[in-house]
Parts: sequence; C-alpha cells; structure tokens
Amino acid sequence: MDFVLLYFVIASFLIVIVPGPTVSLIIANSLRSGVKAGLLNVFGTQVGVLILLFLLALGFEIVSPFLEVIINYVRILGSIYLISLGVITIKSDIDLNKTQVAKFEKKYFLQGLIVILTNPKIFLFLGAFIPQFININEPISYQIIYFGIIFIIVATIFDSSYAFVFGKFREFIASKYLKFLNKIGGFVLILVGIWMFFY
Repeated sequence: MDFVLLYFVIASFLIVIVPGPTVSLIIANSLRSGVKAGLLNVFGTQVGVLILLFLLALGFEIVSPFLEVIINYVRILGSIYLISLGVITIKSDIDLNKTQVAKFEKKYFLQGLIVILTNPKIFLFLGAFIPQFININEPISYQIIYFGIIFIIVATIFDSSYAFVFGKFREFIASKYLKFLNKIGGFVLILVGIWMFFY
C-alpha cells in the first residue's frame, strides 16, 4: 500500500472516531428506531460529504469573500434544526409493536444529509485536511475526490458501527428503558445543537 494512502487512512480513522453532531444523530435514531434508521442517517451524511467534496474540488474562490457570513448563517440553521429535532424526539412516543423505519426512510436519510450540510466545519475541515496529502504535480481535483472517497469509506465503516451497536442495544433492553433512552437521545441532539450555535 502507498505510504501516503496509509497515513491518510490512519489520520481519517483518528478523526472519525471522535463523536460529533452526525454521530449524535446516528446514536439517537438508532436507540429510537433501530439499526436501519442509524444506517440511513449514515447514508445521508456520506452523500452530504460527497457533495461537499465536489464543491471543494471545484473550488470556493467565488464565495470566499462571503465565506465567513455564509458559515455563520449555515451554522445557526444547523443548530436550530438539531434542537428542533431533539424536541420532537423527546415529545414523540415509541410504539414498540411497530417498526419505526419503514414509513420514514426518507426522513432519516434527509436528517443525515441536512446535519452534515449545515455543519460548515466539515467543509473547512476537508479543505484543510485533504490538501496535506496532495501531490501538486498531479491533477488536484482528481486527488481531492480520490482522498475524499477514501475518507467517506472510513467514516461509513465507523459511523455504521455506532448504528449497529446502539441499534442492537435497543433490542436487548426493556420497553420502559427504551422510552427513557429516547428522551436521552433527544436531549443529546438539543445539547449538540446548542454547542453548534455558540461554537
């Protein structure tokens, strides 16, 4: 394996194991609705990362004069969305006799997509992280997409593990505790939203 690629994979692993807003969303929905809901969140977030990668590859020189203003507005919108999602989660009831996912598959996908796209730090992070591994003698855009896809693969593996662990944990606990965990998941989303708002 190319040493540059190996270093990139290791660095990506060290980054994705640190929980953030997307992981909080995955955990909350996996506890509430099971593994499939968490995996749909993962799918949504990684599609969002792919969109950001293409934007990065095209360059953001056009919006750079307005970048700080854009980041602030997007961050505020993302924090409000997470807080409202947390409130909805706390107020909603869980019907343990029915699947929570089949009817709302698009909802979980969109949640993941919205949370990643309204967290501008991931865009800035990719813009600062990936170029460190780029060879300036080769096409830049190609390398951004190449390393970005590797990052997506690593992130998908570890984010999916959260969905499996917490989704399966949900299946082994009593119903009264499951409803309690649903409230915890909602509070986690609210706290992460507040953190995003002031960070």
